Amino acid sequence: MAYFWIALLVIGLVVEALTANLVVIWFLPGTLVSMILAFCNVPLPVQLLVFAGMGLGLLFATRPLSKRLKKGEDTRTNKDALIGKTALVTEEICNIRETGEVRIAGLRWSARTAVEGAVIPKGTQVEILSIQGVKLIVK
Repeated sequence: MAYFWIALLVIGLVVEALTANLVVIWFLPGTLVSMILAFCNVPLPVQLLVFAGMGLGLLFATRPLSKRLKKGEDTRTNKDALIGKTALVTEEICNIRETGEVRIAGLRWSARTAVEGAVIPKGTQVEILSIQGVKLIVK
């Protein structure tokens, strides 16, 4: 029976590694403990009870926490938080010459205009529309 628990543990680890969501992680500690119990020749009903009890206990104890943490994944951070903000042009922006720089939050960023052929002069305030690589796309 110990080999069954080893196989189940490996399958569970592979499933968790291949998915972005938490799928079976709560049952893996129960699988590990049940495997140890199998090596100690503990009866199968006890192994199954430990597996189910630990898995369900961890699921009900920590699932609400993981759901709350997942809700925060829509929070924009780092560079994505710049989208929609206003920046100051510190070097004329011209897509044709591939020049342009803006300053926002004390940092200098290379910038390009969203409108082809448009030139944005130095000192103009612009809105950040998106980020492509290390360049801000502004209007």
